[in-house]
Amino acid sequence: MERGKVGTGLGKGQNQPGSRWQAYIWIAPAAYRLLAFAIATALMLLLPSTFPLVIPPLILAASVGIYSLVKVWQPPRWYQGGVLCFASLGIDIAICIFLIVSSGGLYSPFLLYTLAPLLTAAIFLDTKVTTSIAGLSIAYVVSSHLYNPFYPISFSLDGLSYFLFYLVAACLTAALPYLTNVNLRQRQQAQDILRERQRLAGEIHDGIAQTLSALRWQAQLLGHHLARMGMSLDEVTQLHKLAEQAYQDVRESLELLHNYAADGNLLHHLQKYLERLKGDANINFQLDVPTTELGIGPSAEFELLRICQEALTNIRKHSGAHNVQVKLSSADNHLELSIADDGCGFDANYHEGQEAKGHGLAVMQERAEAIGGRLEVLSSLGKGTEVKLELPLPHRGRLWMQ
Repeated sequence: MERGKVGTGLGKGQNQPGSRWQAYIWIAPAAYRLLAFAIATALMLLLPSTFPLVIPPLILAASVGIYSLVKVWQPPRWYQGGVLCFASLGIDIAICIFLIVSSGGLYSPFLLYTLAPLLTAAIFLDTKVTTSIAGLSIAYVVSSHLYNPFYPISFSLDGLSYFLFYLVAACLTAALPYLTNVNLRQRQQAQDILRERQRLAGEIHDGIAQTLSALRWQAQLLGHHLARMGMSLDEVTQLHKLAEQAYQDVRESLELLHNYAADGNLLHHLQKYLERLKGDANINFQLDVPTTELGIGPSAEFELLRICQEALTNIRKHSGAHNVQVKLSSADNHLELSIADDGCGFDANYHEGQEAKGHGLAVMQERAEAIGGRLEVLSSLGKGTEVKLELPLPHRGRLWMQ
């Protein structure tokens, strides 16, 4: 029965929007490559005397056509990275260099074709790689025009206009995914993280959760046997409580890993979590949050909720608090989170040492640093505890994910 409640749901990821574009986004650079090849072929065949070609036009067109079809029908899995992907990109650039050098430099009919590897990098790879390829493309196109081993090419005003055109086209190709706020590489990383969380949820459910469920049932069964024999052991009762508590902690983690999709409704999910805690513990929770959207990315949203969960779980287990205030506010391009309780507190100075530092606090600190935030814990014996997090907000209009 318990097993049926906590399904892994790994199949959900197959229908996510990210999975769909991952399967079809290669169409964009493939379509551009074929279009650029068609333009180059038309120019070579219709105006054969305009372009000085080392290789006969039909042979060159057939060779590039076959290569382009291979690139279109067997696209590498760019989102996975790896040596093979970069080797494929290197071969593509080398072929483009040969085409430019052997067909007229800036006057080459394959000038637009050389932007195909740059477009691929702009869509699938990071900014540094894309910028490097853009610079390399501009450099070899200009070099092939200024110094060509096959035939001399004079630099004229027409050549300058072609150069300016190519410079603008290369810059736009490299920057377009970022200017339009569609950095597909980052989106794919977010989908990879979501699938990994779902996979981890499945492993926890099939492993630790089932083991804890069996341990809880065995402890309960042992208590019943002892009760029928007229015996009672506090250790058995404590064992059952610990197993129950551990199982509930795993269930909470499973629900967050599996069901939380970082859909921008952080405040709604936090409200529901507080309501559930209020039903499990005799604690009064007060939530003070802004009415507008927080404007943070999916990864930061997930980590922020996990920090809240860890802090509230520590309060429930260890503080003995009766009142807890959770406050979220934004000011000066920063998001500020405060979770304060009136519990027993602890000696914060003592816990500053790495050996004595609680594991839960260390995990919260790591999560805060992973999203660019700064975590601070203020506490003293008998005066409660406050967990404070300061998180920089992204600039409006940009996609921000850690």
